[in-house]
Amino acid sequence: MNLFISQVSAIVWKDFTIEFKTRELFSAMFIFALLVILIFIFSVNLSVVEASEVGPGILWVAFLFSGTIGLNRSFALEKENGCLMALMLMPADRTAIYFGKLISNFVFLTIMELFILPLFMIFFNIDLLEHLFPLLIVIFLGTLGFCALGTLLSSLASNLKTREIMLPILLYPLLVPIVIAVVRMTGQVLAGEPLSEMMNWIGLTASFDIIYIGVSIMTIDHILEE
Repeated sequence: MNLFISQVSAIVWKDFTIEFKTRELFSAMFIFALLVILIFIFSVNLSVVEASEVGPGILWVAFLFSGTIGLNRSFALEKENGCLMALMLMPADRTAIYFGKLISNFVFLTIMELFILPLFMIFFNIDLLEHLFPLLIVIFLGTLGFCALGTLLSSLASNLKTREIMLPILLYPLLVPIVIAVVRMTGQVLAGEPLSEMMNWIGLTASFDIIYIGVSIMTIDHILEE
């Protein structure tokens, strides 16, 4: 167990070191998410439509689309530099590679989301501070499911020449249950409803998170060998 944790930690540390030196991934994700929000700000008349009604959908569109950029680069960078083969030759469990990449993607996306939330609050004039804790719970569950499935499909799409196109095609249809759940829960949170009123949606999202992680553990060996 300690060996597994050390292997996962090494992969996460490698990804963080590369990102700290280049800052390419985070900056691209942040700018894309910001552009999405700005586009919707100028296309939606907030004097006619309530910000709390359209805001949750816009927020998650920004999160998911910008997150896809990070997922596309997750295994592509390893593939381009030949590092993926080196990782495969390590005397390590292949699931350590998956969990290392999953944690890296999750942390990068979470940091980007924390930077976007204040801007979302300013642009849409929504006070998120009074709903911050339940909102962070919803974001955590949604981001975990997105990264769990996205990391698996990113490893699959990295072997394809058209990976930038294939990853969204494979990812978004499978994410529909989680997207519906987190958008509904975000809307309820902004409306001031407690988490106890959303237990069905929370259970649905958590179940899909567990399913995605379980399927990834069972299939990652075969995918990486291809």
